[in-house]
Amino acid sequence: SFLLLSLDDIIHTSRLFSYTELFTRTRRYQIVDHEARLDAIESLKKMIYSWLTETYPEMKDREKRTRADRMDMSLIEMKKEENMKTIYEINSVVRMSLIEMQFIKKEMLNAMYAMDEMMTSNEINMNLAAVTPAVLIMYCVRVMSRYFYYFLLKLGKSQEETYASFRHILLDVERLLVMRDRPAAPPSPIGVDRQENGIGGLQSQDHVLSSDDLGMLMLHVHGCRTILWQDQRRFSPQLLRDVSEDLAELAGERGVVTVRQQLQILARMYRVYPFMKVVSTGIPFDLTVGRKVI
Repeated sequence: SFLLLSLDDIIHTSRLFSYTELFTRTRRYQIVDHEARLDAIESLKKMIYSWLTETYPEMKDREKRTRADRMDMSLIEMKKEENMKTIYEINSVVRMSLIEMQFIKKEMLNAMYAMDEMMTSNEINMNLAAVTPAVLIMYCVRVMSRYFYYFLLKLGKSQEETYASFRHILLDVERLLVMRDRPAAPPSPIGVDRQENGIGGLQSQDHVLSSDDLGMLMLHVHGCRTILWQDQRRFSPQLLRDVSEDLAELAGERGVVTVRQQLQILARMYRVYPFMKVVSTGIPFDLTVGRKVI
């Protein structure tokens, strides 16, 4: 029970995080606070401008503004190097050191901001990399579940078995129609030429199935329609419509058809529909197998 509760907590947490990540936020969590970064930059500019005003009063205000906006530390570094030679300028050195620390803080925040931008631009790649293992696991589970469902439990038919059942029924239909296509004429009376009843003793005209044969054909058509209805997820909607229409023509529901026309309908179905074609397994056939050696 403890394991089941832990598994439920993990699944609930994963679902909640996925929903939060996909539907409740426009961006990922940021490393740096952008407002703090902007405040640090403005503070550094003010500190540089104030230091230039007190240290170089003769400098033009425009140049001071320019150096402050560019956050130029060259004059501060030079002045600090000069003041480090004597102990009397210790206050000035401390002040310049604080300005340098503010500059280092600004550079650190800028680096973190660049990392945020890089991670944001590569977020879709990271999401795909994170989803790939889950997709592979789901595919493996699907394959194993289908194998367990069809081959071990025998609870249903696979796609290949469904197509094979359909082809077997149509094979019985073809056998029936071939045997009824231009059957041999009954024996002629003695003294009557066989050529009068038909060419070579066969009926020359096309004919339709008898009531008994038509009933057998309807049973086969019903079997095909049962497969289409029970396993319709194995067929596309367009394929279902086309096959149903061909079965209706084969059964004579669209008008009277001769045996020759029914054979042509079967030939068209074998020619048009991909699932009616039997793919070779590629196993070579050896005529020498089973031959006795003399």
